[in-house]
This record gives sequence, C-alpha cells and structure tokens, in this order.
Amino acid sequence: MEYDLIRLFEHPLRFRAHVAQAVAVLGGDADAGRRDVAVAWRMSAAGAPETGTVTIAWDMATLRVTFPDIDDELDIARTRDRDRATRVENAAIVVAVAVMAHVEPGTRFTGRAEIGSGHDFYLNDSADEMIEIAGRWEGGLPDLFAEKKRQSDGNDGLRKRWVSTTIFQKTARNRTEGLHP
Repeated sequence: MEYDLIRLFEHPLRFRAHVAQAVAVLGGDADAGRRDVAVAWRMSAAGAPETGTVTIAWDMATLRVTFPDIDDELDIARTRDRDRATRVENAAIVVAVAVMAHVEPGTRFTGRAEIGSGHDFYLNDSADEMIEIAGRWEGGLPDLFAEKKRQSDGNDGLRKRWVSTTIFQKTARNRTEGLHP
C-alpha cells in the first residue's frame, strides 16, 4: 500500500505543519522519495492481527502546488529545528493517517482533541471516534503501544477508538489497533 503525502490535504486539518517535518524524518535530504514502514494492525479489539508495508511517498514539486511555503518549512525542519521529538511525533501522525487510509478507507481526521481527552484527533466529524498517536525515534514498539493503550483505556466509552504508534530509527515500524468491539 502506498500513500502520497499530497493526500494529507484531503483531510479538513490539511496537516500543513506535519508535511515538512515528515519529509525531514522519513527522507532526510531527499526532495522526492519513498520510505517503507512495516505495519501491524487490527481492525477491532477482537480482530485478527494483520501485517504489511505502507510506503510513504513524496515529491516536493507536487507538494509546492498545494503548499507554496513547503520549501521554507522543509529548510527549517532540516537545518534550524532541533526539536527532534516534535518532528518525530508529527511524522508519526502522518504514518497514522497513511495506515488509516488503508485500514479504513474514507476515514478523515477532522479535529484536534483537547489535552487530557486521552486521544489526539477526532475522526469523521464524530465526537465518539478518536485516535491516539505516538512516535519515537527509538525504543520498543510494544512498550510504546502499551503506554498509549493505557491512555486510551481512560476514554473507553467511544464507539470507535484507535491507537497508532510508530518507531522510526533504522526500520520504521508502526502498530495501529482499533480498540473498539
């Protein structure tokens, strides 16, 4: 499955701030490229685990048409922004959007949640569909997933709730699960 970063603009949130940071994390100095992310997912709490690869693709020439300031943002992300944790977290959001495009086509990230809600984004303009997302440069994917699942469990009354975690160093890996019945 492939996800072109231009598709981020299909969402009401557009993810402008995340595009350049994702390119910097996923592709370093490449203005056009592709990065494979090993993914594991479950559609629901009782669903069978599935695995695959999502390929994140980008081309700066295509992105410039929709986002004219992308070159400035990318230059800042590559040369002046020392906050790797935020760049990685924003890249994890991009990976989560790409995985959800495959797992539940048509799902849209429609709002940023309040701090303390247990989740990061509302989905599909619904107050009872949310996703929690986390990214780290290095570390164990199972531990990060367990931490974010515990956080999500504090808001278990949602009709649909998801957790998506990504580790980037070396081979990028993602785990996304629907925790709903």
